[in-house]
Amino acid sequence: MRNRALPALISLLCLAAPALAQDGPPLPELTGEIVIEGLNGPQGVVVAADGSVYVIDSGLGGDETTDFVNPETFEVEEGTFGDTARVVRLSPEGEIEEVATLPSVLVGTDAGGGARITELDGVLYATVGAWQGALGDEVTIDHFSAVVAISEGDVENVADLWAHELANNPDGTTNYESHPYGITAGPDGRLYVADAAANAVIAVDPASGEMTTVAVFDALPGVFPNPFRDNQLLTDPVPTAVAFDAEGTMYVSLLSGAPFIPGSAKVMQVADDGAVSDFAPGLTMLTDLQMGPDGNFYAVSFGMFTQEGPVFNSGAVIRILGDGTAEVVINGLPFATGLAIDPEGNGYVAINGVAIPNAGMVVYYAGLTDMAGEPLPQMDS
Repeated sequence: MRNRALPALISLLCLAAPALAQDGPPLPELTGEIVIEGLNGPQGVVVAADGSVYVIDSGLGGDETTDFVNPETFEVEEGTFGDTARVVRLSPEGEIEEVATLPSVLVGTDAGGGARITELDGVLYATVGAWQGALGDEVTIDHFSAVVAISEGDVENVADLWAHELANNPDGTTNYESHPYGITAGPDGRLYVADAAANAVIAVDPASGEMTTVAVFDALPGVFPNPFRDNQLLTDPVPTAVAFDAEGTMYVSLLSGAPFIPGSAKVMQVADDGAVSDFAPGLTMLTDLQMGPDGNFYAVSFGMFTQEGPVFNSGAVIRILGDGTAEVVINGLPFATGLAIDPEGNGYVAINGVAIPNAGMVVYYAGLTDMAGEPLPQMDS
């Protein structure tokens, strides 16, 4: 696998999909309760103020055709698209309903659509889609590479992240690309977006759509020449989630780029002036980061990759203590992508976040923040 910037985060999470598409991934014995199932690549989960749980998935393309960049080859190919990505609500009474649909693009085995979801002042906001310079300067798919607001099933653009990338190119590489992924409401009333392809955090004013780059992340040591970074042995940091502590300090999880060497991911701390520093290094394939009511951060590790490919059921939820040390709270998860924690410390974890029809689930873990931690696993790459 060559090193690359991230054309679509989902592509990296779907490398195992071709071999699994017929029968689905082997499901381990879960210690939690499955509360939502039948999802197509679930990515993000949020607990709303009224106790409802919302999950967003990436969908599986659609019936219309469009040119799109294949993230494996970087070639423009014909793909399919349609409004097959969904936002699904689990009510406090246990009822499940679809509350909105969003665009999804499928190219080969890679599906990209809904990414993450958050709530601010009673409004749901989501990140959707990705865009790359090879596709042209104008996004031709509605509500793509954007932050959108969702209200009573209606979807409205709030911010065009591709326009920000085109105008600013925060990471300064030769790869013009935007993939708005993680999103959270900040203490200042703005939305904070982890753009996984721009390698930056972008603040969005939900009222005006004004965007500001607040942090940029440097490349990480890699093992392959990176064509977008002067062919140096570097890989992209790939920010996936933004979270704030009780004092309002920002923290950002990094997935790290291919080949996903165990221990190469980390959580970064972002100062008020945008300066970044390591907070919790030595982690693996981080896809989400949340602050728990106990004052500790909780991160999701998608799983382990080796030279032979993905290690099934190697995902985890990790507790990160105040000194940056980490411990495993839940392990053995299949392709874990998202996490939400309610005010009582119960957790909701999105699993099977890959492009395999109907395989995705949300699993409920009572008292997640009270669970005992275990040492991080050691695994040769």
